[in-house]
Amino acid sequence: MIRMPMDEERRRAPAVYKKIEEVDEGDIRISVIGTIVDKGESRVAVDDGTGTLEVGFDLSKDLGNYEEGDLVRVVGRPSEGSVDGEAIQDFQKFNKDLYEKALKKIEEVKE
Repeated sequence: MIRMPMDEERRRAPAVYKKIEEVDEGDIRISVIGTIVDKGESRVAVDDGTGTLEVGFDLSKDLGNYEEGDLVRVVGRPSEGSVDGEAIQDFQKFNKDLYEKALKKIEEVKE
């Protein structure tokens, strides 16, 4: 008989929002919002104002819709100074300043 894993066994770890300067090799899965400053066939370099992060994707990921200067969110796993990318999202209409203010307020309330 084949045993199917329970939902909690195959569920991915949540992507934790990080500023690039906070990314650590020990992180399991991260989310970073930043501007594309360089782009190749299967990789982008993203800058969020605290640093630049290289994010590589497998060749099945189509990066053709993204250009240098675009605001994006990338999700992936840190690996040897870069990130193994899982997803990239267009964040051109995202209000990053308002998001940062909201995160700051949340941290204040937690204290």
